[in-house]
Amino acid sequence: MGTPPFEEREVAVLVGALLLVGCTVYFFRDFKRVPRWQLLGLAISSLVLGNIATVVEHFVAFSVFNHVEHASYALQSLLLATWAYKLQRA
Repeated sequence: MGTPPFEEREVAVLVGALLLVGCTVYFFRDFKRVPRWQLLGLAISSLVLGNIATVVEHFVAFSVFNHVEHASYALQSLLLATWAYKLQRA
């Protein structure tokens, strides 16, 4: 299986994720008031890692970065589910 064609929307999604990180850093004092903010921060980090891997996989080591991408998105889902569960239990 070869490398799939590069799509510009993947870069747009990466830019959106990086803007989310930028807003989180800029409003970090407020972000820390969110209950269980550490889990949410890890989920955001996992999202960004998945988006970076999505773009990078088109240029180097497709198989490796494809696995990193999907593992990151799976981890993000688990972290968000855990965060939501802990919020509900609080």
